[in-house]
Amino acid sequence: LAVLHSGLTEKQRGIAWYQAMTGAARIVLGTRLSIMTPLPKLAAIVVDEENDSSFKQQEGLAYSARDLAIWRAKNEKLPIVLVSATPSSQTWRAAKEGRYQEIQLTNRVGGFKLPNVELVTPDKSSRSISISPIMIRALEDNLHKGRQSLILINRRGMAPVISCSSCDWLSECDHCSSYMVMHRQLGQFKSPVLCCHHCGLVKPIPQSCSKCGDVDLQPLGRGTQKVEDQLQMRFPQAAVLRVDADTARTSKKTEALFQEIHDGTAQMIVGTQMLAKGHDYQNIGLVCVLDADARLYSNDYMAPEHLFAQLVQVAGRAGRFSGEPTQILIETHYPDDPVYQFIKTFDLNGFMEHLMAIRQEAGLPPFSYQALVHAEAKQKKEVLTWLNHAKQFLQKTAHLQTGITVFDPVPKSIARLGGWERSQLLIESRQRAPLQALLNELEHYLRQQSVGRISKVGKVRWSIERDPLFI
Repeated sequence: LAVLHSGLTEKQRGIAWYQAMTGAARIVLGTRLSIMTPLPKLAAIVVDEENDSSFKQQEGLAYSARDLAIWRAKNEKLPIVLVSATPSSQTWRAAKEGRYQEIQLTNRVGGFKLPNVELVTPDKSSRSISISPIMIRALEDNLHKGRQSLILINRRGMAPVISCSSCDWLSECDHCSSYMVMHRQLGQFKSPVLCCHHCGLVKPIPQSCSKCGDVDLQPLGRGTQKVEDQLQMRFPQAAVLRVDADTARTSKKTEALFQEIHDGTAQMIVGTQMLAKGHDYQNIGLVCVLDADARLYSNDYMAPEHLFAQLVQVAGRAGRFSGEPTQILIETHYPDDPVYQFIKTFDLNGFMEHLMAIRQEAGLPPFSYQALVHAEAKQKKEVLTWLNHAKQFLQKTAHLQTGITVFDPVPKSIARLGGWERSQLLIESRQRAPLQALLNELEHYLRQQSVGRISKVGKVRWSIERDPLFI
């Protein structure tokens, strides 16, 4: 067995690579880069959690490890197995059309049942960030039964933002068009600080508002640290463990945290999505999902698909080694949304059929093919001018035919990141081949106008992304 991932030293990776290349290793287990490993006797490829967006390399050499695995299997005439409880919309459609063979596992290992799903609607008239009384009672009951509880919230830190109560000031980042998150403590900083999760800027919490001078600055919302504090206050007798990117900063710390869960010493586990995937917990009797709506409504058309997958994933952590009933409580202001209605019965096919109907009507993937031209510069005007220039070239090229749409350049959802102004140009096509031909022409033209990936006309950094994950 050869193991390949970025956490290894250069020597360890070199040895594993050599063992794979010479055939001494019969199995290669690795993250996305391992798909490029030379294997003289490769017989099959397995892609676990094939719907996971982390299979796509976004920086440097851009590629999708899952798609590259499919291409490699086809090129070498090998079987490939794409594994997931919630396959991506592209994979699900390919299976339904008969292009992929579908193999269903209809029962869990051991024959245990999936948890019962209950939707918890917070009081809309209240701005309280405290945990729902329904969840508190469920946590108390589960604690008395001697079982562990998992509390999922996709936001680390103490609060997503701090605000001035006298004016509209919010803790914005100096270098990004996003807010700085309040942390009770962060790494070497033992007192409360503000941190930008995008560029990494860390600042002390101001004594007063920079806009009006008011000293009454209040945190808004909640993150894992806030939830941890609330649980420790409400259940002082319980061992509460927090698992997020702040507590699991190294592989050793991560291993120690998960060992506490597996040993049963942690009774309530609070964490982000790193808790939800693939872990074989043995005593989880209750799962609570806080602020589930945060992933539901966004400018990303794939948000409902990602939320459904995450809810199925985290629900699967409960009841894995016991026939006793288990439960998942999902906090939402929109209980009638199709995502929550289909999750109540874990109806993947029903949800996917609903999703495909919406996508087909809107002409979105997998019923169309997309590409993004990314560009960034120090000035917003400069980057938009550059993208408009690229659009004009596309409109003149012979390959721009019926069925291909080039949209206007627009700023990204996070328009400024680390001091760089970022925008994008969306290209959409009904067929892949004409889009590929168009993109090849565009890339050739842009390379002629650039030094590497830096445009000669102003300092504009650019790249072309095929099949973008986020629009």
